[in-house]
Amino acid sequence: MKFLFFIVHPSKYHVFRNTINILKLNGHQVEILITSKDVLEELIKNEGWNYTNIFPEGRKIKGISTYLSALINTFRTIYRIHKYIRKNKYDLMVTDDLLVINAKFKKIPSILFQDDDVTAVPESKLLHYFATYILSPSVSNMGKFNKKKIAFYGFKELGSLYPTRFSPDINIIKSFNPDLKPYFLIRLVSLRATHDVGKVGLTDEDVEKIINNLLQYGKVFITAERKLPIKFEKYRLKIKPNDIPHVLHFANFLLSDSQTMSAEAGVLGTPYIRFNDFVGRISYLDELEKKYQLGIGIKTENKTMLFSKIDELLNNEQLKKEWKIKKEKMLSEKIDLTAFMVWLFERYPKSIDIIQKNSGYQSRFK
Repeated sequence: MKFLFFIVHPSKYHVFRNTINILKLNGHQVEILITSKDVLEELIKNEGWNYTNIFPEGRKIKGISTYLSALINTFRTIYRIHKYIRKNKYDLMVTDDLLVINAKFKKIPSILFQDDDVTAVPESKLLHYFATYILSPSVSNMGKFNKKKIAFYGFKELGSLYPTRFSPDINIIKSFNPDLKPYFLIRLVSLRATHDVGKVGLTDEDVEKIINNLLQYGKVFITAERKLPIKFEKYRLKIKPNDIPHVLHFANFLLSDSQTMSAEAGVLGTPYIRFNDFVGRISYLDELEKKYQLGIGIKTENKTMLFSKIDELLNNEQLKKEWKIKKEKMLSEKIDLTAFMVWLFERYPKSIDIIQKNSGYQSRFK
C-alpha cells in the first residue's frame, strides 16, 4: 500500500514513529510531509527518514494576530500540500492537520488522529468535517463527530512508550548527569497555538521558586519551547530530543505546563504535576490523573496547591514504588497502540468494518 503521513507536531512523530517503521519494514511505501515546529525536523532527521518539509520557514507569521495567522496558514498549507500530492495516488492519508481537506477533494480516505476533546480545541471541527475517520482515545469527546470516531483503549503516548516498544537507557542519563544524582525535570511550552490563546502556565517567577525548592533534593533540568531568561539557561537540558523519554523515565518527577510531556511521564510511571489552564478540560488527561492517579493537574488560579503538592511529592519516600503499581494497573487496561495502528492501516478498509462492529476486537493488541 501507499501511505502519506503529514506530521506537524513533535508529539505526533512519537505517536507514528514505530508504526511508520513497521509499515516500511513490511514493504509498504510511506511518504512523509512535515512543517518546521519546535524540534520536529530534528527528530525526523535523527530517525533517518526521507521527508519533505513544506514549511521550512515555519508557519508562524509575525506581526499579526494568532487567529489571522491561522486563517492565512490554512490556505497556505492546503496549497502547498496540493502541489506535492496533485500527481500522486495514495491508499490512505494519516495526519492530525489540514491534509484531511486535500484528501477529501482528491477522494482519498483519511484518518485524523486527535486526542484533545473538541471543546478544548473547537477549531478542530473543520478537520473533523473533512476527515473520513477520527482515531481517538475512547474517553475523548469529538462531539457530533463521534460517529466518525475509531476509539482505542489507550493514550497517544503509548504509541512510542508501550513497554514492548520502549527500553529506558541509563547511559543517556549518564551523558548529562554522570554521577546519577536524583534529578527533576521542568517542561515549559510556548502556549502560542490558536487553542492556547488566553491560556497561561508556569511563569518565570514560579519556575525560579520551584528551582530553589528542588535544588535542596537533587539536580534540576529544563526543557523549553519558549525563550528562557539568562538565569535559567544553566539548567537547560542539552541532549537529542529523541532521548527525552529516557530522561522522563528516570526523573524523580516532572513539573510542566505541557499536556503531552505530562502524559508521557504518566504512562512511564513518573509522577508529574501539570499546571495550566487546560486542567479539567481534556478527558484523556483526566483519566490519567483521576482514574489512574498517575499525575496531578492544577489550575493556574490555585498556585498555593502547586507548591503544596511539590512538597508532598518531595516528602514521599515511596513515590516511585507507588507510581509503578499505578502504572501497571493502567497498562493492564490499555493496548499496544502501534500494533493496533499497523493492523488498522494495513487492513484498511476491512479493519474499519471489524472495529466498528466490535470495538473489543482491539483487546488482542495488548
